[in-house]
Amino acid sequence: MTAEQFHQRIWEILEELDSEYFQVVAAPAPDEDTVAAIDTLAGFPVPDEYAAFCQRTNGLCVMAREEFWPEAELYSVGPAWTFWRGVVLLGMDTDELPEWARITSVYQQLMDYNVTDIIPLMKIIGDGNIVWGIDETGTIVEVSAGEVTPLPGGFADCYAEQIRELAVRQKDMMKLIADREKTE
Repeated sequence: MTAEQFHQRIWEILEELDSEYFQVVAAPAPDEDTVAAIDTLAGFPVPDEYAAFCQRTNGLCVMAREEFWPEAELYSVGPAWTFWRGVVLLGMDTDELPEWARITSVYQQLMDYNVTDIIPLMKIIGDGNIVWGIDETGTIVEVSAGEVTPLPGGFADCYAEQIRELAVRQKDMMKLIADREKTE
């Protein structure tokens, strides 16, 4: 897949989301030195199409709007999925990109599990346990608490699945909120 095809495919995937319920944000593009530094993390470069994507849409974050899915309060208790209100394509370090959305920060977390041969590319906001990335052979992998599992298909397919699951969670959350309001 070319860089342009990858960029187009990511935005096609997002067309399925209702913009009334979701917001999409990204940071400015990284400089060349930052891109070069990312390429040395795991000893192999970020895929060309992903690096090009970050030059146009760095750290793309899709998150449920606060008015439809409020952020959990500190010390809240509930089903795990109720905290997973967004998906982020991890970006390359810029001042404007939050640390939690940076490839380098998530790579450091993987190192805590001695996983050093994966470049992290995506995670669910609110779920620190699972990261999706790529290994040196170009295989898409899921890393859960240090356990690396190869996945079938390409990265765009993996992203599409996570966006579909986010849309389902958002509908489930709206139903949960409506049910809570009925009982109050």
